[in-house]
Amino acid sequence: MKTYNKKVDYLSIAIAILAAIISAISLFYNHPINIGEQVETVGGQIVKLYGRGIYHNDSLSMAVQAKGQDLVTLFLGVPFLVYSLYLSRKNSFLGRFYLTGTLAYFLYTYVIYSFAGSYNPFFILYVVITGLSFFAFIACMTSFELPKLKDKFSEKLPIKYLGISNVVFACLIAFNWLSRLTPKSLSIYLEHYTTLPIQAMDLGIVLPVIVFSAVMLMKKQPWGYLLMPIMTMKILTLLIALDAMILFMCLNGVEVSIVEMVIFPLYTLVVGFNFYLIQKNLKK
Repeated sequence: MKTYNKKVDYLSIAIAILAAIISAISLFYNHPINIGEQVETVGGQIVKLYGRGIYHNDSLSMAVQAKGQDLVTLFLGVPFLVYSLYLSRKNSFLGRFYLTGTLAYFLYTYVIYSFAGSYNPFFILYVVITGLSFFAFIACMTSFELPKLKDKFSEKLPIKYLGISNVVFACLIAFNWLSRLTPKSLSIYLEHYTTLPIQAMDLGIVLPVIVFSAVMLMKKQPWGYLLMPIMTMKILTLLIALDAMILFMCLNGVEVSIVEMVIFPLYTLVVGFNFYLIQKNLKK
């Protein structure tokens, strides 16, 4: 590995502090602002707004999903960022992967916060965390020496299984997102928003990278050994966040399909197992 860039420490600490404050306030501040207010969309649909706290101008569905994300960020994302930073400072190779994958989570999360929901007082902080996460993530990615990565993994690493399972996940998410683009589904999922930034991010960037990492790993190429652990962490955090969103939606009376309620939690277990396999076969 190249010499560790200490600036990543400061960026990561700033991300952890800001994210903890934002997610805690967003999760627990529920002061009524415009309870019961409804808006009519350009398609003539009536959408009920959440009416409370930071997300008062968001739809009920979007707001409770955001709260599910806040829960994961506050109690999993921030602590794991601090833990991975601690390990990486001790020159742990596993810690460096942890840190890179966790920064990918924060980058993805706050890009979505910046573009997906209605404007709120935390907008500028979303943008700040997005920028900090981007530069810290790039710094971590460029700290790995690609030609030497393969030697960091045991020959027992089940590369074909890991590759295939990630491709299956990418196809699962792609099918789920594309199914929402039909005229009938679009009028439901678009609500009072103007576009679908989450679907754009996943279909245009995240899922192609997942497939690319899987193919490169199965071909035993250096990019596969770099991207597979990072993308597996990204997938795992994404699924945990989706599980939390589904739980919050159910608790707040938002309709969730049976397929999503069953498949996503089951696949969380699969990817959790994949994450375990990668750790087990990664030389510390």
